[in-house]
Amino acid sequence: MIGKLIIIGIIVVTLIVLIPSSSKLFQNDPALKTVKEKIDNVTSDKYAINASKSAIKAISMGVKLINTNSSIGSSTSANSGSLNDNTPTTVYQLPSKYVNQQNYTGQVFDKTGNTCEISVPAMAQSVNGQAEITHIIQLGQCSLNVGDPVQVTSLTANPDAPAVNPSSGLQITPYSRDSGTSLPTLPSYYNTVQLTTVNQGNNAMLNFDDSSGQTKSVTVTMRNSDTILFTGTFYSSKFTAEVKDVPNTPHIIEMTIDNAIYGTLHASAYAPSNAQNSTITGVLSQ
Repeated sequence: MIGKLIIIGIIVVTLIVLIPSSSKLFQNDPALKTVKEKIDNVTSDKYAINASKSAIKAISMGVKLINTNSSIGSSTSANSGSLNDNTPTTVYQLPSKYVNQQNYTGQVFDKTGNTCEISVPAMAQSVNGQAEITHIIQLGQCSLNVGDPVQVTSLTANPDAPAVNPSSGLQITPYSRDSGTSLPTLPSYYNTVQLTTVNQGNNAMLNFDDSSGQTKSVTVTMRNSDTILFTGTFYSSKFTAEVKDVPNTPHIIEMTIDNAIYGTLHASAYAPSNAQNSTITGVLSQ
């Protein structure tokens, strides 16, 4: 009995000595301390949590801007991986046979610092039951200018593709006016058919000009997320129309053009809120 008590006493003394030492060891471990600080910062900063919600889509999908001087380009996604690695790590590095691609036409409508906002009407979708009037892509480290048309390519890895992260993404490619590059070139009608809208306070002036003179009709619609602000059909290759009492809300102007040479063309110009005293050039597609 006395022997058992001695053994128990030794165990108790050992635990008393070791527990504070182990606690001190973990407290002084730099790696564990760094992890704790990061967790504390994220959970205590409400702004960081809110901001992360808007970043989740960009990080999980990726957005890649193709450099105008290179067919490889640079990626703005944190998960883009190394282009020099022979093993594919992102959807951008997969061979084309493993990737579904869909091209859209977009346009830079705003730029703050190095961040561009791009309107892509054909990618508009329903979010929480509310239909977008246009789909907006935010692109960091942007070398584009307001008004520049771009090709937006949606990339999705096929089910039989090697596992990569991100497995889907968007590729932004500026159009080139030089047909000698690997970049997409602007279609011939781009310098022939033009749409501009001048926002003048509460009024907007729509200007359409087809220098070929071959436009048969143009159906114009201006709308925001709530209602149609203006609609009308014109039978001329050149006209100006004034729309009054335009609310200070994001809106889009859409045109369906019937042209004897180019067939049916679609033009759109997206105006964000506070667009007064600004001129927006429309982007066209077939």
